[in-house]
Amino acid sequence: MSRRERLAFRLRNRYHVRRSVFTLAIPALIGIAILGFSIHSGFAPVPLVGAATSTTTGTFGSANQAAAANQARQAELLALSNGSPDQNISVSTIPVSIPKVAQTTNPHNFDLVFTVSLITALAPYSADATLSGRRVRKYEQDFTDFLFELSELVRGGIDPIKATITLSQGSLGSITKPVQVVAKQMEIGFTFEQAMRNLAVSLESSLVDKYIDLVIQASYSGGAVANLIQRASADMGTFLNIENEKRAGLSQYMLILYAAQVILIAICAILVVQFLPNLSAISSIGTSNLAGSILAGSDIGKVPLERDLYLLVVVNGFLGGLVIGKISEGKVKHGIKHGLILVLIALIAWSLFVVPATSNASVAYNVKVTSYGSSGFTGLAVQHPFVVSVNDTLGAPKASTLVVFTIAGPPGSTGAQVIPSSIATGPSGKATVAVVLGSVAGPYTVTVTVNQASSTSVTIEATASLGGGGD
Repeated sequence: MSRRERLAFRLRNRYHVRRSVFTLAIPALIGIAILGFSIHSGFAPVPLVGAATSTTTGTFGSANQAAAANQARQAELLALSNGSPDQNISVSTIPVSIPKVAQTTNPHNFDLVFTVSLITALAPYSADATLSGRRVRKYEQDFTDFLFELSELVRGGIDPIKATITLSQGSLGSITKPVQVVAKQMEIGFTFEQAMRNLAVSLESSLVDKYIDLVIQASYSGGAVANLIQRASADMGTFLNIENEKRAGLSQYMLILYAAQVILIAICAILVVQFLPNLSAISSIGTSNLAGSILAGSDIGKVPLERDLYLLVVVNGFLGGLVIGKISEGKVKHGIKHGLILVLIALIAWSLFVVPATSNASVAYNVKVTSYGSSGFTGLAVQHPFVVSVNDTLGAPKASTLVVFTIAGPPGSTGAQVIPSSIATGPSGKATVAVVLGSVAGPYTVTVTVNQASSTSVTIEATASLGGGGD
């Protein structure tokens, strides 16, 4: 035996160390250690899944600071507008209402570390199970040929022990070495039954064990032993062919499950990258026209579903892989490899398509209301256009950036709206909309939001309409 084989024999027989200790227990401890160290060191802090406020950007201050800035801005604008209700004011507001702070950790580190830890913990066991399955199937196929050759020698008048020793001197494929060991055992006095049962143990196949038992019984029966062994060889070959055909037929279902995982990843990516950022416009319903209803004050666009959807595709991929293993191989453990492959596909797709898009979406912009009418009449549009300018942190204009507008008026007010409620900036980084005041006189607050990360607000005073309109 080689040095590796002697070590494996010593660990298995002298120290009774199970193979799963090296393929599952130790890798699992390593994976847990990687995850624990990453969390403890702050490299991958545990996120708050499904929290009411976003925890994925990691670049902005507290909500209290944002509220204080908004209140200060509104007080300033009210002071400017009280002196002349019909005056048009052009102002530059505080660039960003939510202050930007230094980013300390990448918000996606936890996703990466969690996935790597999972793969580290289960990949060795999965690889060992896969290789063992392939090795056993090869053993079974070569054992079928061994039985056929054994039957031919027995038919020629050689007893099963001598026939086995003779066959061990040639090539028997993957079972050459196990058969040689069996032949040595027979030469030193082992019975045919003892040696063959040892062969069954070394091949680690329940199917081989059943047919070895049949061959042993045939050797004791006398008579046409060769015919019984040949019949066993033919029957085992037929069974293996049926298994191979079944495995090939089930491969299409495996492809369907893989395709389903890819489609789920694509749907979730589209939701995160394109659909969810635009939900801020829906929240304007609750803040303007439906004041006092159950939707008032809702902000669906701020629900952080990015990590929730990532965990969804990871869990779906891993469980789907287990189903694939059960269908194709008949054992759940053979599906771990498929589960890890699907999880890895999810991680790669998320890293290539979702993370860059969401990282760009969470960058703060300088948002300024450059011109607007400070007053108007109830039920009418403010005559002066409402103009917004969006620049990056270096002052460069941001074209084709979605700007969302919401308006909130006094209690009981209806009809207040911004037309359109969302619009993309032009080449100069500016967007122009019209503001329609509600039915109740008083202050109306127009809030401008860009990518859910940067916002600013101004106040427009509405006076009762006297049959005419103007600002």
